[in-house]
Amino acid sequence: MVPKSFSVRIFLQDGHADGVKIIAKSKWPGRALVIPRSSLPKEIDRKELNAPGLYILVGSSKEGKLPTIHIGSADPVYCALEQYDAQKDFWSWVVVFASKDDSLNPSQMQYFETRLTRLIQEAKSANLDNLNNPQLPELSATELADTELFLGHILSLCPLLGLTVFEKLGIDPQSSTRRGSL
Repeated sequence: MVPKSFSVRIFLQDGHADGVKIIAKSKWPGRALVIPRSSLPKEIDRKELNAPGLYILVGSSKEGKLPTIHIGSADPVYCALEQYDAQKDFWSWVVVFASKDDSLNPSQMQYFETRLTRLIQEAKSANLDNLNNPQLPELSATELADTELFLGHILSLCPLLGLTVFEKLGIDPQSSTRRGSL
């Protein structure tokens, strides 16, 4: 499949690349947030965190070069992030995906969580912190098509955000270079 061109707007809320980023993609009803853990208390009241969402906790690993990842979904997202801020030490930043128009439901979030968890397991590109093995929820054909489309947008943004764990490690046939592990 030939990649399609798209544009992305990245708002650096704190005025520097290591701060909070808000990402919008052309022709996508979603929004991505990249939040350093140290900034989470100031961001907890954001609209995007008070809605259903998908979150990916990212941190280093004690066992080697591969990052440690935890993927989850919650409604609202801030509840899970507050819990993991208190309980999980490994992560240093989080990526949150949410809908701009509150059109995503908990079943769709569970679908994203399951599919992304499976992609990491197949790619063997990260240490997965998830203890559960989520199952795909039942979705109507229309809902499944919309959800897969939204997931495609998520996956196209992840490398831009420095999150390449959903790609298999190895040789990239387009560039003949080794892809990164985060």
